[in-house]
Amino acid sequence: MKQKSDKSYLLLHEPNLYKAFFTLAWPVMLSNMLKSFHDLVDTYFIGQLPNSVAAQAGISITWPLFSIFLALSTGLSVAGVAIMSQHLGAGNEAAAKRYSSMLLTLSVGLGLLFNVVMYFASPLVLTLMGAEDGVYDAALTYLRVRSFEMVFLFVFASFQASRQSQGDTTTPVILSTTAIFINIVLTAWFVKGLGWGVFGASFATTIGQIAVTPPCLYYLFHPKEKLCLRKPDFNIQSHELQFLIHTAVPSATSSAFSSFGFLILQTMVLSYGDEVAAAFSLGNKVSNLLLIPISAMAFTLAAFIGQNIGAENPGRARKSYRTSRNIAVAMSTVGSLLIWPIRENILQLLTNDATTLSIAMEYMFWVLLTQPLMSLFQNYIGVFNGSGNTRFSFVVETARLWAIRLPLILFFKNFTDLGRSGIWMAMVISNLIILILAEVLFKKIDFKPKLMLD
Repeated sequence: MKQKSDKSYLLLHEPNLYKAFFTLAWPVMLSNMLKSFHDLVDTYFIGQLPNSVAAQAGISITWPLFSIFLALSTGLSVAGVAIMSQHLGAGNEAAAKRYSSMLLTLSVGLGLLFNVVMYFASPLVLTLMGAEDGVYDAALTYLRVRSFEMVFLFVFASFQASRQSQGDTTTPVILSTTAIFINIVLTAWFVKGLGWGVFGASFATTIGQIAVTPPCLYYLFHPKEKLCLRKPDFNIQSHELQFLIHTAVPSATSSAFSSFGFLILQTMVLSYGDEVAAAFSLGNKVSNLLLIPISAMAFTLAAFIGQNIGAENPGRARKSYRTSRNIAVAMSTVGSLLIWPIRENILQLLTNDATTLSIAMEYMFWVLLTQPLMSLFQNYIGVFNGSGNTRFSFVVETARLWAIRLPLILFFKNFTDLGRSGIWMAMVISNLIILILAEVLFKKIDFKPKLMLD
């Protein structure tokens, strides 16, 4: 039997699942909290600029495009966690190492490719989105500087997948936290001290990510690590590569479609004016604070599901889902109730524009109302990814935006007089309806190994 402090013991044997989840998830929560705090710091300093509305709107419309380029990295990471965790659960470390080496190799190649594509494609995409003047300038600067971050983000995603599959949530968090602290200090210096504006904020983020890449490589190749990579591990087998890509395609496509959908959504939001786009960005940043425990639970749940399926323990896998769901719903509800009375105080720190503040307050009503729905949705995604049913993630994430939310926004905009409120209502309705589909798909999972465990 493993020692009780061992990650595998927590994943496979710890009788108190609530204790096991909190032990593994709290580092992820801390990391996510710091990421959200960093976003707020960025927004705070950008909000003090003379052209703050245009700058915030410009940064806001960049993140869906940025996410599209990261979609393949996300898909590969999700597939890697599902495959490696099930191999580790079955006791096949050699196979897990081969998949880890494939992830790293693909990450470096794709990161370099997307660096080039993102740098040169950004002007055309922003023009098609309707960005103009100050919004366009801010968005273009932000995207082009951060395009040089791509290869380092891909390598970190590969490293994180390798550690997550082992149940190690602490090491990636330490490195991520280091990057965030570097980022925050440099953002304050570059934006406030040197007056570099949007360029300074994006440059600080890129430097922070570059700084933690050497430690990632150190852990991936250190002889004492469980999944230490050696030259023979990079002798990639074509059938394993095809299997990794086959498993990754649904998640990658889902992420890309979702990001493209949010790109369209941002374009629709921008059509209501710069103030609405800026308010939408502010509301989402506060919402991210509430998503901290939810995303941490879903992140940890994937490893629980994968390792217990690999160990042929379907009962514990099912119970892991219920535990994660209960924790996430409780935390999202409590978090919404705590933020409600101070939401205006938080928003006032992020903008000096009265119109933007008013619209952000309107949006926050809907954000806080629907947080429990988001906790349920994210836990379904954790189950789908951890069990290797990434096609289910593709279905629900794609349907939520393309089949429900975007058509509803178009309908409300063209056939009602709801104005910008139609955007908030469409988001609520799509989050509610998609849970029905997710539950239907969840019932199809038998929690038995389906991956290549030879």
